[in-house]
Amino acid sequence: MKHSNARWTLTALAMAFAGLAQAGVLYTNNAALPLVQSFDSTTGAQLFSFTASGSNGRGVVTVGDVVYTTDASTPFIGKFDRLTGAALGGFNVVGAPGGISTISFDGDNFWTSDYTGANKAYYVQNGTGIVLKTVTLANSIGFYDGLEYFKGKLIANRFDGGLGGGNQYSVYDTDGNLLQASFIDTTGHGNGTGIAFDGTNFYVSDVLNGRATIWSGLDGSFLGALTLAGSANLVEDLSFDFESRDDTCRVDCPVPEPGSLGLLGIALAGWVGARRKAKQAL
Repeated sequence: MKHSNARWTLTALAMAFAGLAQAGVLYTNNAALPLVQSFDSTTGAQLFSFTASGSNGRGVVTVGDVVYTTDASTPFIGKFDRLTGAALGGFNVVGAPGGISTISFDGDNFWTSDYTGANKAYYVQNGTGIVLKTVTLANSIGFYDGLEYFKGKLIANRFDGGLGGGNQYSVYDTDGNLLQASFIDTTGHGNGTGIAFDGTNFYVSDVLNGRATIWSGLDGSFLGALTLAGSANLVEDLSFDFESRDDTCRVDCPVPEPGSLGLLGIALAGWVGARRKAKQAL
């Protein structure tokens, strides 16, 4: 019985913080199908996959139970159920000249990149597709395919990583002003397309090698690589759940809600009781 109490406590704790588990799941979109896949960000094990809209998958953003995707040949942002892959509709980026590439989210609206040859980034209203702002990213060239919002800033790569070779990711403010050139440089560590921020570090798609390279959010230094087991090649973009990040979360943020706190209190009480019984049995 002593051991069953301990097991019950661990189960209750796990249930109380189940919503936080998404912070350790990495989502990808693939150019070949397009195919959205999710992976354990520690082991690289594949968790789930579904086919998204379009024919040339590019961007991916996960916000709670919804996955948003883009396609290189259209201005359409698709919506899908994270758990089932069911299509939920979507919307076009109004006034975009054509295809869009990587996509990100600031907690309210989207950032996406032009994929028609310009070094533009669009700030797009969620749900309507209205472009609220267009900025120019000086260190990017046409068909760049890595863009992420983080901590009130943007980070974007220089060129289409599918061309191979090292790529450079520079940091900008949300008006497009360059803050730091080549904060991340993948030279010597594969190529680089899409980029994701987990709240601490960056993950960059090594698009030709079926893996993500990991970079320090403090100084841009190389930390390691994560092989994405069973991934389709040509992973273009990456995403962590934006509701698990404290710089983008607006609703259902990753803190215990009253019900979770109550469950946590029960779990802790059970743990204390188990500890007392264990001591008395000695």
